[in-house]
Parts: sequence; structure tokens; C-alpha cells
Amino acid sequence: TEFSLRRPWLTLGILLAITVGLGAGALRVQQAYGFRVMVGDDHPGIQALDSLVSEFSGGYPVRIAWECGAGQPCEDVFDTASLEMAQALTRELSASAPVVSVIGPANASVLVPSEDGFVVRRFVENGTVAADADELAKRVLDDPLWVGDLVSADGRVGVVVVQPADNLPETDLLLVETIDEVLSPLRERGFSYHVVGHGPSSVFAGRVLAESTSALIPFTALVIAVLLYMLTRSWQQTLVALVTMGVALLWTRGVLGWLVWPQDAMLQVLAPVVLIVGVCDAVHILSRYASEKSANLDLTHEAALLAAARDAGPACVMTTLTTAGAFASFLASDMDTFVRFGAVLPVGVLACLVLTFSLLPLSITWLPAEGRRSGQVNAAWMPVLDAVLNTSFRRAAPLLITTLLLLMFFGFGWAYYLRADQNFMESLGESSEIVQGANFVDQALGGSQTLEVDVRLPPGTEIEDPVTLNTLAVFSDRLSSVDSLGSAESVLTLIGRLNRLLNAGTPEFERSGGSATTNAELLALISFDDPDTLGRWLSLDRSRLRISLTGTPHSTHERRAVLDDVGRLVRDALPGN
Repeated sequence: TEFSLRRPWLTLGILLAITVGLGAGALRVQQAYGFRVMVGDDHPGIQALDSLVSEFSGGYPVRIAWECGAGQPCEDVFDTASLEMAQALTRELSASAPVVSVIGPANASVLVPSEDGFVVRRFVENGTVAADADELAKRVLDDPLWVGDLVSADGRVGVVVVQPADNLPETDLLLVETIDEVLSPLRERGFSYHVVGHGPSSVFAGRVLAESTSALIPFTALVIAVLLYMLTRSWQQTLVALVTMGVALLWTRGVLGWLVWPQDAMLQVLAPVVLIVGVCDAVHILSRYASEKSANLDLTHEAALLAAARDAGPACVMTTLTTAGAFASFLASDMDTFVRFGAVLPVGVLACLVLTFSLLPLSITWLPAEGRRSGQVNAAWMPVLDAVLNTSFRRAAPLLITTLLLLMFFGFGWAYYLRADQNFMESLGESSEIVQGANFVDQALGGSQTLEVDVRLPPGTEIEDPVTLNTLAVFSDRLSSVDSLGSAESVLTLIGRLNRLLNAGTPEFERSGGSATTNAELLALISFDDPDTLGRWLSLDRSRLRISLTGTPHSTHERRAVLDDVGRLVRDALPGN
């Protein structure tokens, strides 16, 4: 403080240079959404996901659902208006960069019996809706790879499944923006859509959090301004205190930007925390300044500020160090978001201390005489505080006993009743577009989320072997019996569908073949029309297969229960290797 007051222009130059340098870094800060940003690329869960994505061509799918019927521009999913719309949607999204594949009612394969065994049909062929679309519709409504995935059981809800190239945050953001752009002209034609999936949910939730935090900051600043004005009785001192906190926040964001760290969900609290923690030092020095001026009216403003800095300085330094140290303890976490939090927040707290004892007093000396006058704490507070203190002395025993009883009561509630959980739907609220979309897809298709199971076969095991397929079939059936999970979809579903078709549609043949040769022929036929169809479920070397199940668990507690059940089934139904 003494240096700042004696060398004001040098101090201002130094602070300005720092502010400009870090301000340039603040412009580099990017928003980032999703769990990958939170936990980091090195997390075992992320590595497992990346392995699944690279092996089976694409990240978590995004589903775009629409409804036909009363008040809608289509009677059902298979009428001309709906299919032409689905074809346009599929074509536009297939041309976008972050997409591996787009499958919907217009372009998904329909297997139809023929004299040679079967033919592959589609609802839209050569750009035109098939003349026998009604007959094809009857067939797909009995197809497990259509119902619940691409169409609802009553044919009123259709779905286009978009497979992104990966699950990187930038891919999610680009895909969401692309989908919004493609759907805009289709919405003008009267269609309404529900977009669900991990990517859209992460981006939407992140945007809502960022917008909520941005709306909160002005309110927080207003509350702080009102309280500062009550303390100082000077709107000018209040303003320079807020400006000081704003500069500290700019420094903090600048450090974040120059470190090339994203502002994820955890760091959305950066601005409110810096403002709330940082203003404490300003309150200390302003109140001490007021006291010094009140005690000695002959003191110059510079002398009063120096005296205030000497009085409040040691306490402010100690509280700043303890606060910064508490935030820095997050560096011990193995989650990237906590590490960033533990590195950046101490910078903000220390910046508030430095600026409060340099820029703030310097600014006060430059205020007009009215703005430099000593603040007065409301005299009404003193009798109240004195009464509270005197009561604590006179009634020490009852107060201690009451405090102990309350501690025991609330401590028991904390230990016994409080449970850490997180429910995405409850967090956003029923009015949220994402929540409404998820509820719509849950009701129409049986689940808006998917559980992916990556099964690696033991060395030397052939997927075509009936024993292998039967073991996997039992495992899949038991997975489908888990509460909150739907039917399992895998290469077994493809094999069963084709085997039934080749046996005159007899239901008992909806299973794998009786020999390895038969199963190998079925797999060859599946990949004949489109190799990616098989590639989504079976690795190229056929040593790994993916089982996908739709589900509705939205809270952490529900997810944990599902995963515990799946873990038990893995141990019970599959060999140890």
C-alpha cells in the first residue's frame, strides 16, 4: 500500500500491464461441456469409452425423434410426408463432418423374403418413397431391430440415429449446432423434434449452467454493492471496490486462458467465488479506513489508508492464505476439473489481496472529496452486537447446551439421512427441453439412454461357434431382465432376424444357427449389403462384440444399482476369461 501511494503512476503502469496481458488470456477461454472434460482423457472410464468408439466406429449415438398423428404433418412414420422428411434429414446430417453414419426409417434396411432367400429393401429407393411402403411397414413393425430403435410399436414415433465420429467435447458441440441448423427448416414445415443423447444433454446442460451463472453475477454484484454502500455511505467507494474485484476476476480468467484450460461446469463458479471471497479484504480495509478517519479527523487520506492497511493487513493475509490453501487442496484430486479448480481459484484469491492493498487505496485517493469521506457503519448495529455479546457471557451454560443438542440433532440427520446423488432430470427441471425430450423418448421407445457392454472373447474362441453364441444369448437375455433396462441389441439380434427370415419367418428360428458354418454364412450375408451394419456390433477380427441396451436410469443411485446387477450377471453368466 505504501509503495502504491508513493509511486501511483508506476503502480498504475504495472497493474495496467498485468491487466492487459492477462486480459488477452481471458479472451482465449473456451466453454467446454461433458464428462470427458471433467474427469480427463487419462481416466480409465474415458479410455474404455475411447476403445469402444475406435473398435465399433462411433461415439454415443444421438437420437432425433418426431411424432406423427393428430395435429402433426404426418399420419404415421411411414407416410410420404414423414419418409421424405426423414430422407432429407438423413441426407443433410450424413454430409456433416463429425458424423460416421445416420440411420433412419428412410434408409435403414428392410429384409424381405424372395425366391433366392431375401432381398434388401428400403422405404426410400433412388430418392423416391417405395410404392409398397405399407407392406414394408407391416414387416418392420415385427422387426426387433426397428421397433424401439427406429420406430415405436404403434408406428407413430420415428427416430433417426446419428452416430458421431467420437465423444470429444468439440465434436459434441459441432454436432449439436449442425443438428439445430438442419432441423430449423424442417420445423418450419410443422415437424417437432426431440433430440436426446449424451452429447446434446451435455451441451444443453453446460449452456444452461453458463447462462444461469451469467445471470447470477449481476445479482451477486448488486447485493455486494448494497452492503458496501451501507458500510461506506459512498457510492464512489463502492464502485471502486467492485471495479477492483472485477480486475481480479479478469486476472483469474486470464490465467485460465493462458493455461489453455476450458471453463467447464466446475469453473462456472469462478466469477461468484472470486467476487464473494475477494470483497472480504475490501470490507476490512474500508472499515478500518473509516475508523481511522473517525478517530482522527486531521489524518490525511493517505495516512488513514496506510494505517488501515497496517491494521487489517496481517488478518487479510492470513485469511487469504488459508482460503487459497483450502482451494489448492483440490490439486490432490485425480479429476481434471478439480485440479483446474485448485490451481486457478488460489490465483483469484491472491489477486484480490494484491489489488485490494494497491489499486483500491490508490483509487480512493483519486476520488473527489465526497467520495473519499470516511464511511460510517450504521450506529444501530453497535447496540445489537453488544447485546448479543453480553447475552453470551451471562447465559454461557444454556447456550452451550443448546448448541450441543442442535449439533447432535443435525449431525445425526447429516450422517444418517443425507445421501450424495445426482439426478440429471431433477437438476434441469421438468420444463427443460432436454428433460421433455428424454421423457418423450422414454415413453415412446422404452428408454432415452443406452448401456454399452463390450465383451472380449477368450483367445481361440470363434464367434461362429454355437456354444459361444448360446452363452452370449443367455447373457443378453439376462441383461434384458435387469430393472430399468430394455431389450439387448447385438450381433445376435442380426443373426436371429436373418435366420428367421431364411426359414419362412418361423418365430422359433429367431436364434443363431445350429452349426459354425451356418452362423458364418449368416454373418457373411449380414455384411453383404453394408459392412458397417456388422461393424457396429462386431470387431473386424471378430474378437470383440458390443451389446447395447436402452434404459431409463437418471440418478446416480439408479445407475449404480443397474451396474451392480450387470456386474453380477457378468460374473455368473460368462466364463472367467
